[in-house]
Amino acid sequence: MARRSTTLLALAAVSVLAAGCASTHETVYVPVVAPITPSSLTPQPVVLFNQTKSGRKLFTLDAEFPYCDVATGKVIVVPRWYVTDFASVPWYGQGFVDPQGPTARAAIIHDWLYAIGEPGKRDEADAIFLRAMLRYGVPPFQANIAYQAVRAGGEKGYGLAGDWWFIDPKRQELRQPAPFAKPRTGAVRVLPKCQGFGALIQTGWRAYPIKTAPVFAPPPVIVTRTPLDQVKEKLPWGDGKKK
Repeated sequence: MARRSTTLLALAAVSVLAAGCASTHETVYVPVVAPITPSSLTPQPVVLFNQTKSGRKLFTLDAEFPYCDVATGKVIVVPRWYVTDFASVPWYGQGFVDPQGPTARAAIIHDWLYAIGEPGKRDEADAIFLRAMLRYGVPPFQANIAYQAVRAGGEKGYGLAGDWWFIDPKRQELRQPAPFAKPRTGAVRVLPKCQGFGALIQTGWRAYPIKTAPVFAPPPVIVTRTPLDQVKEKLPWGDGKKK
């Protein structure tokens, strides 16, 4: 009986080994290409060293920042290199709302609309600021304080010529000329209820295309052969003969 059990165990072991040899498992690694975001919905502000405005730190954007206001359908795009201080909130409101805190992204949009200073649109710019804060997760209590602060003290800062300012973060010592003339409005287009905005961004669309420097290529060298060249080649001392 013991011998029979041993024989059965041996046969089971052989069958397991045979099954293992019959089926092989190969791990195939499929390369995953990270999706390229043509235009980020999250701005990447870069701090400007040794530069301040009224004692406040200044920042510039390393890429354009698109935003769409659902209430108006206006697509607002803050261009790269635009300088902002995140501090549209007057000093008496900053004790409750940190201009460099959760309100920063909404403040970039608000600063841009104020820098353009479209006549008669300051109320709308402040309302867009409020809706943007709520969209980006700012608590309603803080968002309302920031909104009331700009309503009460933001009039003097609307449309100031000194706020039309651009700096390349890689060349912070230079004040870059504006990449384009100041537009009349802060909206580059209107999409009712922002329908199709996300799809538009994913196509790689840019409101302000980056101009690339033209590549200089020297003209091709054209060699012209004449009948006289053929005569020279036939001479003992002609072109191409070894000396």
